[in-house]
Amino acid sequence: MTTKRPSLAKSLTKSVEQAAHPQSSVAAATKDEAPASAPATANYRAATRVGKKKVTAPLNPESHKLLRQLALDNGTTVEALLLEAIRDLFVKHGKPPIA
Repeated sequence: MTTKRPSLAKSLTKSVEQAAHPQSSVAAATKDEAPASAPATANYRAATRVGKKKVTAPLNPESHKLLRQLALDNGTTVEALLLEAIRDLFVKHGKPPIA
């Protein structure tokens, strides 16, 4: 007879909740099910992302590959290259380079 393997998602959720609320870790450890509410990680924001908005744009595969290669060649990240491009765009249009 096969036994069901424990859920990795439930284990991670319990771990995050226990870290966030150490006083209730004993009660959470005795529960078999994860709470019905959203996991604690749903509202997590990295400190470097607080107060910022995401912008996305579709790229064809060739452009995406070239962008990644450019980042690799320059020892930087795609995000840094995009921020540089946005700053340059602001300057080109007479706006302050605040990105």
